[in-house]
Amino acid sequence: MANEVVAENLTVSLGGNIIFKNLSFSVNKGEKVSITGESGSGKTTLLNILCGFITTYDGTVAIKGKTINKNNIDLIRKEHIAWLPQEITGGFDTAGELFFYPFTFKNNEHLRPDDKKIDEIFSAFGLKKDILQKKLTEISGGQKQRVALASIILLKKDIILLDEPTSALDEKNIKNVTDFLFSLKDQTIIATSHNPYWISNSDKIINIEDYAK
Repeated sequence: MANEVVAENLTVSLGGNIIFKNLSFSVNKGEKVSITGESGSGKTTLLNILCGFITTYDGTVAIKGKTINKNNIDLIRKEHIAWLPQEITGGFDTAGELFFYPFTFKNNEHLRPDDKKIDEIFSAFGLKKDILQKKLTEISGGQKQRVALASIILLKKDIILLDEPTSALDEKNIKNVTDFLFSLKDQTIIATSHNPYWISNSDKIINIEDYAK
């Protein structure tokens, strides 16, 4: 089974303080991985390194066999990575603007979903398609999170990086979303999470606190 992501001896410091050190792991294609630890322990920092947003660290990260650097990370992100932060920003007015935003980029235009694909994933996530016409101020945080997740999944990227993807969901929707995402056999998912159901169903757990100073 091929390694999709390999990190070797990662050490990160902030303001002279070590966040984590000598962190090494590998993730195989299709695996679902949880990054756990207390708030502020460095979980999101690790995701940002995998995305190439943070470049100041010791050690190496390889995506699809390529060690990421400032010269290749843009192409690697474009071809292989879908990323969803915990806090969704961007000045979107409606749920439809949020949902279709990733498909406005030239690289993703051909992936813009038709009504059938939208119906399928919205059904799996307990959403109705008419939500796309609603203003974001009119829907709940959980609905907003599921709309964004549905959009990210339809990008069909090899590697999906998620920051607390179930934080705004109730117990029923946590189970529905987790079961759906974990059924995606060909997509590798790495996510920070505090949720017991998400964590217990993961193939691999990386407790960031094990690598604290």
